[in-house]
Amino acid sequence: MFKKSITPKLSDINGARHVGYNVICGWLEVGFVDVLLMFGESPGTEPHVAMVNLTTDFLEEIFFGKNVEITTRVAKLGNSSIVLHHEMHQDKKLCISAITTFVCFDYNKKKSLAIPPKVSKKIRKHLIEG
Repeated sequence: MFKKSITPKLSDINGARHVGYNVICGWLEVGFVDVLLMFGESPGTEPHVAMVNLTTDFLEEIFFGKNVEITTRVAKLGNSSIVLHHEMHQDKKLCISAITTFVCFDYNKKKSLAIPPKVSKKIRKHLIEG
């Protein structure tokens, strides 16, 4: 499991006085970047990874002034794909639950590739049971 903390900025707040949905998508990246870095030294290096699904449940509003804890877990590791589960908590309340799916991808051939064994081995260490 990966844990990060984010302090909402005033510019993250929308007209309804809570953090906007567009900001939440950016915060998900903070949660999954450590997993993507297992594929290469920096995003965009070989092998490439592409997000193919994002599902987000907005359960509670997130407000300015208090940190948000983001946890990311590897929920499933396939031959060419990886499914991550994310949660965002503020004041010990679950505010956001999200699932992202990534595939190892060849952009030139426009098709998925098997995750390299050395990468799969690193990711498997973070796979949650059950």
